[in-house]
Amino acid sequence: WLEAQTGLSTSFVSVPISRIPLEIRLLLPTARRLPLPSPQQMADWEQQPSAPSTWQLWRIPGLWLPVAQAARLLARLPNRQDLPPNIHHADDLLFWRTALYLALEMLAQQKFLPTLSARQTAQQITAEARWLPLLDGPKDSPRLARLAEAMPEICRAETPSPEQAPSPQLLLDDFFRAVTDALARAWGRAAFFRCTCNEPDDLIVRWLKGLFTADPPRLTGSPAQLKRLAGSFEAWLHRLRLAGDRHFRIAFRLEAPSSPSQEETAWQLQFLLQARDDPSLLIPARQVWQNGGTALSIGGRVIEQPQEMLLAGLGYAARLFPPLRRSLQSKEPTALPLSGEEVYTFLRQAAPLLEESGFAVFIPSWWQQTSARLGLRLRLKGKTPPNRDAISSGLLNLDRLLNFSWELTLGDTPLTRQEFESLVALKSPLVQVRGQWVRLDPEQVERVLQFWQRRETTGQEMDLLEALQLQLGAEEVDGLPVQDVVVEGPLNDWLEPLSRREKLEPLPPPQTLRATLRPYQERGYAWLDFMRRIGLGACLADDMGLGKTIQTLTALLRVKETEGQLPAPTLLVAPTSVLINWAKETERFTPALSVWLHHGPQRLQGEAFIAQARQTDLVVTSYAILRRDAETLRQIAWFGVVLDEAQNIKNPDTQQARAARSMPAHFRLALTGTPIENRLSELWSIFHFLNPGYLGARQTFRRRFAIPIERYSDPAAADRLRRLTAPFILRRLKTDPTVIQDLPDKVETKVYCPLTTEQASLYEAVVQESLHVIEDAQEAMRRRGLVLSMLMKLKQICNHPAQFLHEGNGRPANDGLEKRSGKLRRLLQMLDEILAGGERALIFTQFSEMGRLLRHAIQHQLGVPVLFLYGATPSKQRAAMVQRFQEAPDAPPIFILSLKAGGTGLNLTRATHVFHFDRWWNPAVEDQATDRAFRIGQKHNVEVHKFVCVGTLEERIDEMIEAKKSLARRIVGSGEDWLTELSTDALRDLVALRRDLIEE
Repeated sequence: WLEAQTGLSTSFVSVPISRIPLEIRLLLPTARRLPLPSPQQMADWEQQPSAPSTWQLWRIPGLWLPVAQAARLLARLPNRQDLPPNIHHADDLLFWRTALYLALEMLAQQKFLPTLSARQTAQQITAEARWLPLLDGPKDSPRLARLAEAMPEICRAETPSPEQAPSPQLLLDDFFRAVTDALARAWGRAAFFRCTCNEPDDLIVRWLKGLFTADPPRLTGSPAQLKRLAGSFEAWLHRLRLAGDRHFRIAFRLEAPSSPSQEETAWQLQFLLQARDDPSLLIPARQVWQNGGTALSIGGRVIEQPQEMLLAGLGYAARLFPPLRRSLQSKEPTALPLSGEEVYTFLRQAAPLLEESGFAVFIPSWWQQTSARLGLRLRLKGKTPPNRDAISSGLLNLDRLLNFSWELTLGDTPLTRQEFESLVALKSPLVQVRGQWVRLDPEQVERVLQFWQRRETTGQEMDLLEALQLQLGAEEVDGLPVQDVVVEGPLNDWLEPLSRREKLEPLPPPQTLRATLRPYQERGYAWLDFMRRIGLGACLADDMGLGKTIQTLTALLRVKETEGQLPAPTLLVAPTSVLINWAKETERFTPALSVWLHHGPQRLQGEAFIAQARQTDLVVTSYAILRRDAETLRQIAWFGVVLDEAQNIKNPDTQQARAARSMPAHFRLALTGTPIENRLSELWSIFHFLNPGYLGARQTFRRRFAIPIERYSDPAAADRLRRLTAPFILRRLKTDPTVIQDLPDKVETKVYCPLTTEQASLYEAVVQESLHVIEDAQEAMRRRGLVLSMLMKLKQICNHPAQFLHEGNGRPANDGLEKRSGKLRRLLQMLDEILAGGERALIFTQFSEMGRLLRHAIQHQLGVPVLFLYGATPSKQRAAMVQRFQEAPDAPPIFILSLKAGGTGLNLTRATHVFHFDRWWNPAVEDQATDRAFRIGQKHNVEVHKFVCVGTLEERIDEMIEAKKSLARRIVGSGEDWLTELSTDALRDLVALRRDLIEE
């Protein structure tokens, strides 16, 4: 059946399957007398006329699997990329796989207990032996709640009606019970039946055996027998809770010898009682025994039967740490002397188990410190002493090898191999070195021996990139912690600026540069030159408007002036909208650099292109041409490859990203104001272009950084990533007063507008219809598309009903146009005031149709000409419009731009007002648009007006956007897709209309 229905064979999933057919009844949404297809199959359905759906019961054939086999199948599901194109993972399958992973984690932590499940009938009592999960830890409840909230509705479809559907919590509870019982029973069976039992007919023995049989047998017996068994079981459970009572618990404190000359047995494990409500209140066992009564009063607290509590706790703890049995031979145990081996066993094995069992454990602080363990120190030095000429010729590029040596350390003390072997000969896992206790883990000792054996068979050279990985972010090498990386000699003078840019020597600007660099631009230009000389890829991530273009051109110009000519042409790739800008700024600021635009249908091809490129300093092309002409472009050994708006390669699987990585070049440079827009994987993609392999393989990066940071906000992972990437990213913000002091202020305000009655009616109709469809969607990708479609429609309605209804292609009738939209009415009012003051304005919208409507309304109502730039505007006309707005005295005072076409690469500093008529879901993109006016050259304050329809999704998204800006700030973007990940309930709250805010 599995092969016939899915094309998958049992060998494909590596799980033997018991083929037992089964038919179940599921409550499914139904239309046209058929159950609605799975979300993955909805494409053909949607091409047919829509029809309302109802709930109906359907008989569904399937395949029944025993629990253990089902768990194996879930655990071994193939990855999405390994599936045939027509096969998809269903949402419920992925959900139960996630639940299984949590169950397996619980089993690995031994968080389960045997139980006795008894049933009483009129004639007799029967019982079953089962295993139950223990999900009661502080982290378990929140995880279970999140999992229950994420359960797809199809998981609850085995019900006669929606009202009778089992709750997600109940289904999860049944799932965990079934998986725990089946897997614990299967995994422990072989070990248990190797044991022999002398009384096979004893009820307790039969109960124990029943825990490990394939199916739990019914245990029958007299009421007295089962009562005795139940009593024994309850007594056993009680002994599991002997760490203390509700007010006090047993505590252990390990004390090291005060002098190295003392005997090994001078280690002492002290016994204490600790108050649960005040952990600082500790009562030594000696004080317990000195108290002669049945109660001990201390600090206003009374401990009943403290001596019995202490003895009972020690008796149970002895099961986890057998040496404690020696202390029970004393009538009044207060402490236990331990040997070095016993101390190591206590610290490594017993202490965690005692803590999990409820005891308090105090151990020396050095045990958790890496400085108390075996580690490695790396020493690096160049093969020849570097000098300025050698660096300029590429001595330190990535192909150069560096000499290195590894040094073993124990704590802070370096050890020779002979010293290490002398310590090992002591055969003690804990040793004192210069008065400090350190640990010699047997596993680490073995790793050290293997490490030396491997290093004896390999050379003592590594490339610069590997050395930097170790210096900036390495935590372990071959399982041994890296304590330090020491760069020796003159090599340190060249590597130190990677982590301390202030050590860079300032460079004089090129003589032929026709511009005055600001101080922060001089530092940026010197940094780019340094990174080029040592052969490392760099990312200049300055805020929009701070002059990434001029810094890049200055760095290239310096090479041409110092060497007479560039060694080879440089390829610069940019979005189509800014190609002309690059060419013009090159001619304006660095006329000594020859520039050639490789673009358009008449561009040169083949040998003609290669000949022209070799005669040019800077070849400027677009990402589209990079993709199409990759084979030809690869035939040139470029001096450098520069990617402007490098977020265009944020998806490493696209053809343009692959083409960019394939270009041969001496240096690589990425220019972007948003290294991260949506995901950390975008940062990995940029680094994979700059320095391939530096951040590891894609899946390794996802495991080490993306998942811990994005899902769990792991500060340690974020810090490691920052250390690794910081030397390669230069990021300055426009708002930082130390960067630029002559840029005027930017004032942002929100303009809140009500919906008209017409807008509100359309809004509610779309919400009701869309949420109904979204709620029925099962497949994640399908649901995301429906959510984005709904949000797009609602934004159009908030803009203007004419846009949503596509009236007249953006040119509806003039009568009453402004009366139909609260936004348009407010915009016209504000523009009237701005024009009266002689100021100019930019208006951004993400919809070209809305742009045409705005131009029509403004020209008709205010009687002024309006410029409009959108995606279909030819590049020559685009440049002419920008030049006219910036320079012509009689230029139109209002410039409407579609956000994608005009949001990057344009200099429009003549405007003093920026309007965001509709809000973008990506604040980074919105900020880029604002920076068309708020950038270098602006001599007036810039007022930014962001329009928001109150009571709608726009107001709620505006509030949520602020919370999405933290990721990019921590690591160097936020994006649109985060809205699609909201639950249906959260989505309903997001788009719900507040009718009290509708315009009357």
